[in-house]
Amino acid sequence: MTHLDAVRLTAPGLYTAAGADPAAVWEALVAGKDTSRPYEALAGTWPGADAVFLVDDPDAAALGVHRRVLRTSEKQARMALYGARLSLAGRGPVGGERWGLYLGLPTVDEELLRFTALDGLRQAAGSPDRVAALFAREVPPFSGLSHLNSTAAAHISAAFGLTGAMAAYSPYADAGLEALIDGVLSVAEGENEAAVVGAVSPKIHPLLFPQYEELGWNGATPGEGAAFLLAAGARDVPVPDAPDHGGSPSARLAGYGRAFGADGDERTAAITGAVRTALEMARTDADGIGWLLPDAVWTAEGERAQRAALDEVFADAVERPAVIGTERATGVLGPAHPLAHVLLALHGLAGGRRLAAAGGAVREEALPTPRALVLACGARGQVCAVVLEGVGT
Repeated sequence: MTHLDAVRLTAPGLYTAAGADPAAVWEALVAGKDTSRPYEALAGTWPGADAVFLVDDPDAAALGVHRRVLRTSEKQARMALYGARLSLAGRGPVGGERWGLYLGLPTVDEELLRFTALDGLRQAAGSPDRVAALFAREVPPFSGLSHLNSTAAAHISAAFGLTGAMAAYSPYADAGLEALIDGVLSVAEGENEAAVVGAVSPKIHPLLFPQYEELGWNGATPGEGAAFLLAAGARDVPVPDAPDHGGSPSARLAGYGRAFGADGDERTAAITGAVRTALEMARTDADGIGWLLPDAVWTAEGERAQRAALDEVFADAVERPAVIGTERATGVLGPAHPLAHVLLALHGLAGGRRLAAAGGAVREEALPTPRALVLACGARGQVCAVVLEGVGT
């Protein structure tokens, strides 16, 4: 897949509870900072945790938009726009008909019925006609997954003039890496000159818990945030105008694999297959990976499958690569989590460093080989694996 060689990943933009760039997350992990906050809502504390990883809701000034834009979006869309701004602000000319946008988006976690309508639903429960009438009257127009897709994509496109090929992926953890792979391919195959790639977490909301619980949530603490980067040809990467963008890390997508496995052994086989495909495309093997960033799988079944798959892939490796993720500092970020791992890997590849677990702490150490493997495992069995390779700045 040599056509991938000409595409560079750069311009990291990361917004999490630990800070507004990968370096801040790196430092928080090494220092063991607690970046969570107490959580109180209509339903009380988040079940199983007194604190979650919240971010401040960006205002119009931070987003660089008129305040009326805030009336047409919800927090996920605003987090996404802020992540894109962190990635692109201060760079050379961006946008145009050959600049695309690829987004990984979460399940919409807003109620279909207003809380005030629940009593009416109870009274209507025995009559399908009355239930249908209540839903028709009470459900807001355009309430659903397309609402978040359209507002996040539209606001980012409008703010930066992105009118090239686009796609949005929802709603599970694989969405961010799906966006990355297809965004890179759009540049490698000449469809776009550059592609802005991003993903956003769900906002923390009382109704998020029952959604997670229905999917098999294992008690992992949720977080909010957005992760963005730019995929562009090596000659087309905009030169930073702002001094604080100097030395922006650059890497390439050396290989990828995608698969699906519903449950049990099938899911383990899917993860194993996706990882091996990514390694083969990157022309390397288990010994060629210096850093492994697995998904923060928040179902017990998914966690077992990921562990079993990685044990199989790296069984014969001379030295198993260091394994660490960001959830200690960011919480679990849904679709944004694997893409946040990509940005952390870019930061490490640029400096020849990695993070490794040391008992209950995290330490920084030399990266033995300039490659990192990042995994995403969707709650319904979707799998993405990518191999990143450092190429300098």
